[in-house]
Amino acid sequence: MKLTRIGWLLAFVSLQVAGEESSFFDADPYEKRAIVSIRHIKVFGESRYMRVKTHIHEDRTHFDLNVRLVRELGSNHLVMNVKVRVKPDGRDKFVRLFELKRINFCGFLSEYNASPMLRLLFKKSVILSDIIGCPIRVGNYSMLNADVAENIAPDGVQNGTYNFFTEIVEESGEIAKVFAMQVTSTVQIIEPQPEPENGE
Repeated sequence: MKLTRIGWLLAFVSLQVAGEESSFFDADPYEKRAIVSIRHIKVFGESRYMRVKTHIHEDRTHFDLNVRLVRELGSNHLVMNVKVRVKPDGRDKFVRLFELKRINFCGFLSEYNASPMLRLLFKKSVILSDIIGCPIRVGNYSMLNADVAENIAPDGVQNGTYNFFTEIVEESGEIAKVFAMQVTSTVQIIEPQPEPENGE
């Protein structure tokens, strides 16, 4: 898998960034900014393999994901799909912004674990409870304080509702979809105020 492909994946998986929390009132009124709020999270974990829970923080910009793996998850042709869609304000339908299909999940984990640069980038984005590798052993895995707002540049988005969707699929075997998560958020762009003239 090429590094650039992983870079794009991290950019969108980094709809989650564990950084310092900031409030609307801390923002610079002379800078354009995006106000982001999680509306809801839908999560699915194949019950024969895992128990999955999510928790949205009170600020509606951070969430936790907890996975309790009850059965080892091997490398049986696991692929990951990622999709981002937007429904702009005033529109009735979602349109696709970005999509990656058939990413070799275990290959992605191996490249991530072998690359200090990728680990550094990802740890800035997500606090993981452990480094994960295939086969994924029975145990508890957490992604804590994931932030949907930090990596959204106000010049690159528009007002509307955004769906970030990721799934892990077993292409061969009895289980089709092993894990899936959809994070739905609203984005509102706040235009900067004109800066005061000197002396005002």
